[in-house]
Amino acid sequence: MKRIITIAALLSIVALTTFAQDEDSSGESNNFRRTKSKVGGAGGFIPGWGLFKFDEINKVLQSSGLPLIPKSEPMYLAGGEGYGYIMFLKNVRMGGRGIGGTISSTAFDKTTNVTKSVDYRISYGGFLVDYVMPIGDRLDVSVGLTLGGGSVNITVTRDDGSGKLWDDLWTEFGANTVTKNKTQHLNGSFFALQPSANIEYAILRWFQIRVGVTYPYMTNASWKLEDDKNLLGVPAKLKPDGPVITGGIMFGFFN
Repeated sequence: MKRIITIAALLSIVALTTFAQDEDSSGESNNFRRTKSKVGGAGGFIPGWGLFKFDEINKVLQSSGLPLIPKSEPMYLAGGEGYGYIMFLKNVRMGGRGIGGTISSTAFDKTTNVTKSVDYRISYGGFLVDYVMPIGDRLDVSVGLTLGGGSVNITVTRDDGSGKLWDDLWTEFGANTVTKNKTQHLNGSFFALQPSANIEYAILRWFQIRVGVTYPYMTNASWKLEDDKNLLGVPAKLKPDGPVITGGIMFGFFN
């Protein structure tokens, strides 16, 4: 709840600050701009900071003696977006969006001289539909929805730090003993639903910045081990859960 309040306060401050600094340099009144239909399109870079909960994955990691994913560290994500306004629905734009990121943790066991690491990657995206509300010259608020797919990729590594020799690798693989070094890849595929809200400001007619918040929902999980073996019994909550603060640097035509 504290995070949601913080995000709402941040968006309110940005909106008020931007609106206060807004100047009508185009000679159009705000009332005229609110009534005319938006046209054009854009594309650009979207960074994000995911405030995800990692409680479920950390339960599994702790029980297995693996390093935990830090709860207090936001997960950095990066991606892109492109869209164009459609003419038959006023102020509605359609396009595509994709974003992803990785958070990692590593621990060294002095007793066994083994380094254990966990890489947890999230990615999602799809087809987007936004409705844009002009509220001032160059200043817009957009609300929308992205439908598509998402995935969670978990890579777990155990390494004793020894030199790696070709012959030893094959000997170790063929022996009926526990391997010293091991890497496993787990992949979960989901249906992804992503509501979003953004405050957008066109500094120039071809250059826009934005700040917003999204909340990805992922359902209907299908898990694989090493990309080809079905993995059963995976906890249902082993997926992104939490808001994502997003930014944006967009290039195109903004009216």
